[in-house]
Amino acid sequence: MLGDDARLAPGSPATLAEMTALRPLTVDDLSTARYIHTASFASAAKSHYAQTDIDAFIGFVRSPSYADLLLGNPSFGAWIGDEMVGVAAWSPGEGRSPTARILIVSVRPLFTSAGLGRLLVEHIEEEAHAAGFRALEVSAPLSAVEFFEGLGYLSVRQGGWKLPQGPELPVVFMRKADFSGLPSST
Repeated sequence: MLGDDARLAPGSPATLAEMTALRPLTVDDLSTARYIHTASFASAAKSHYAQTDIDAFIGFVRSPSYADLLLGNPSFGAWIGDEMVGVAAWSPGEGRSPTARILIVSVRPLFTSAGLGRLLVEHIEEEAHAAGFRALEVSAPLSAVEFFEGLGYLSVRQGGWKLPQGPELPVVFMRKADFSGLPSST
């Protein structure tokens, strides 16, 4: 245990977020990405969803559709040393839409509240902005609404996300149009 007088070496990262490296996901990362997403969802969803909904979502994450979703869109992992601790993905909007979509933002439960989720979303915002998108949308699980509100996302409406095999998962559709320094245009 470190005492109150413990000091970091000069130039050392002060937070987990500062120690984190982001890099694109590969097929070799899928197993760990699945683990992070299921552990994160199952941990946070307990007070918002029935166990059957949680099980259905985990079934989706374990399906080939999930792998296609990650590998077919910009996706990346958050790494601390050799350990992946977070995963995120986004997709361009349909057609000529100026709005991109956040598909996944998950952090291992042990690493929540350390700024890693914020780091992942900010990276998505930067990539989407660089790709010419003016807004981002997310179908936020009920357990993630407060997180996205804290990052400036506004609730548009409540609805459901139809799992490929299973029930419709209640979500809140959220939007942010002023990411990466862009003026808000709602």
